[in-house]
Amino acid sequence: MIPLIDKFLWKGSEHVYSVPWLRNRIEYSSDPQRVRAYLKGKKFTRSQLSMDMLTRFHLSNNSIVVSHDEHAHFLRALFLERMPAPECYPDMAKKLVDQVFKAKEPVDTTECMPLSGEMIREVYISLLSNLLGVNVLTPLHDYINTIEFKPGTRPMHLDGIMYAFGLQLPGFGPMRTLVNWVFFKGDHYTRKIAQTLEQMVFDFSTAKPNSWYATLLDLKTSKRITSEQFRGEITSTLVSAFALSSALTSMLLCLAARPEYIRSIQLNEGFAKHFVNEVLRLYPPFRQFGYEEKGIWSEKSKTSNQEATDFMVTVYGLHRNEDIWEDADQFKPERFLNPGSAGGCKFLPFGMSKRSCVGRLYSMRLLVEVLKYVCSEKTALTLSLPKDFEADYMGLPEGASGRLVSFPIDDRICFSWPHAEARSTPSMDEPTVNTMSNTMSNTQEVQRCPYSSDQNRLAKHKDNVQQLRANRESAVNHKRTTNIKRPT
Repeated sequence: MIPLIDKFLWKGSEHVYSVPWLRNRIEYSSDPQRVRAYLKGKKFTRSQLSMDMLTRFHLSNNSIVVSHDEHAHFLRALFLERMPAPECYPDMAKKLVDQVFKAKEPVDTTECMPLSGEMIREVYISLLSNLLGVNVLTPLHDYINTIEFKPGTRPMHLDGIMYAFGLQLPGFGPMRTLVNWVFFKGDHYTRKIAQTLEQMVFDFSTAKPNSWYATLLDLKTSKRITSEQFRGEITSTLVSAFALSSALTSMLLCLAARPEYIRSIQLNEGFAKHFVNEVLRLYPPFRQFGYEEKGIWSEKSKTSNQEATDFMVTVYGLHRNEDIWEDADQFKPERFLNPGSAGGCKFLPFGMSKRSCVGRLYSMRLLVEVLKYVCSEKTALTLSLPKDFEADYMGLPEGASGRLVSFPIDDRICFSWPHAEARSTPSMDEPTVNTMSNTMSNTQEVQRCPYSSDQNRLAKHKDNVQQLRANRESAVNHKRTTNIKRPT
């Protein structure tokens, strides 16, 4: 694939691709100095190529992530107000880990499983409950458990070639459809699942008070967003589950490969963030981000036809650039002990500027809390890699290359729930605590954490629990006798 792209190399640079008869010029860079130079003095937004890929990945062009700047900024402010409060994340992390690894009474047997698919499923359920803010009813929960979630296989290089040839234009729609049907049937499978889940979330869930979902319903009712934008945000929750699951899967595999860091995190919980940063450096969930100068496609644009129209930051190459990272391929969380180690546009796992990932804060908090919970002396979960694990030359997981969102090629992990004291010895004044109680089913009513915008909402929400349960039962009975129409 790469040699084919190289035949369309633009003169004057070894990183810019185009074809002679079109203005599309795509520049790829993993040089932080070039990134800074591009950003200097420019007003930029997401590039058309990046938006084209994200639209296919998000299965919609109406969510925060893939919409125009004004709409994205409007929703971002409202979304951040509905984020769970910081004290909620430890409990969210515990429930997620216990569900993924099926917490049980202590046993000495070790089980192994492919982690990615199970992680996507449980992260999606967690995001529905904690981020979108809905009570998941039994039919929806049961359907989610029947889905075989698969990481994407579509190579980014293909989108680059199609874009360079102008095949993103509407007239080439049938050709793109044919390519997708012949080579990427998995994309069609995921799209069908997303459409079904979109409808089932509407039919078989109830909004929690003051949640993001309740806000979206209000915005839709008041016509401040369209029905398509409303549905786009629901689908975006599924897509976010893939990106977050990629980071969680890579993190737990790295922990299994480097168990010596467990003690470091036990002694200093702040070190957990450095561990997470190193995972995001070596295994960024999104492998590239694309930007363009605002107004570059306008007829009044003063930009030269010889300048790149799309500036693509290759995050994987940036994070493993040997000119800026010492021992770039080695797993060294200690490198982030230096406060300035991530500055200078050399560490961009969530993108940059106002179009950076809107879920950045949520993702970082959850990743850190999951790591702290798994490493805790009070947690009995033990992780390891299979003896025949397909690792890279450093003994670490190997990520799939050329994907917009990358999962480890070999995602198998082994786990056991022995007695806590078998893994570590707590101090004399700290009793051993069994943390493997069964988590509440996601089909049951779960008290939601307070939101960042108002810490006092929890008390009010407690008073509504009985009413919410009655609403849930009423919704189930109503569904049995009535067909609920798709939101319009």
